[in-house]
Amino acid sequence: MENIQNNTENKKTILVTIVIGILVLSALVWWARGTSVPQQAKVSPTPDAETAAINQDIDSINVEDLNAELDAIDKNLQGL
Repeated sequence: MENIQNNTENKKTILVTIVIGILVLSALVWWARGTSVPQQAKVSPTPDAETAAINQDIDSINVEDLNAELDAIDKNLQGL
């Protein structure tokens, strides 16, 4: 009879230990989620400033020089 009581007490002790462990783990997870650092929003240039910069780069390309270079390459190819 004493053996059955000890066995029952051991099962209760194990069950209580498991329940306490689950509660502690749950509390740690809940605490970790609550203390996470919020992500900061990325700051990007306004579309107008970005568009203006792209347009300025496009306008600064000298197409006439490119055409002259391509004409020189064409002449070299024809000479082969």
